[in-house]
Amino acid sequence: MNVVTWQEAEDTLTAAIEYLGAMPDRERAFLAAGQRSAWPAIVRDLQSDYADAEASPSPQLTRRCANLVERMLTGERPLANAIPEGHRPLVGKVIVMKRWPGPDGFGWDHVYRSTGGQLFNIARRCVLPTTSDGMRKAYERAIGRLAVALDMASNRVA
Repeated sequence: MNVVTWQEAEDTLTAAIEYLGAMPDRERAFLAAGQRSAWPAIVRDLQSDYADAEASPSPQLTRRCANLVERMLTGERPLANAIPEGHRPLVGKVIVMKRWPGPDGFGWDHVYRSTGGQLFNIARRCVLPTTSDGMRKAYERAIGRLAVALDMASNRVA
């Protein structure tokens, strides 16, 4: 029996969000130059000063990555539903801010400012002012719930 830790749950959710962002968006594909458009494909001349000499196509997502996204976020019964609905915006914001921190790095004060100091209170079912520490605790509890859901799902499969 393998227990899913809090850190593993956070890492799994972060990976699923990264993979979801890397998936092609077929509805916006018509906006990309050279794809399904009347514009001809750009031919790169290696002798010119074209800046993208090191650019290469991004690797295709594996079936494992797509399955993780479906299991965690987009499936019929995603495991991310274990996160309380009112805290999902906070969790999403924190995951993105931790994964791609700004020039000052990640800090709960940045999260506090970006949310305007407001957080959904699950018990009272309304948005109330809170502190950055309150946001941190809500985030930790939400990821804790996700860890329990992941643990239950992995024990069901095993």
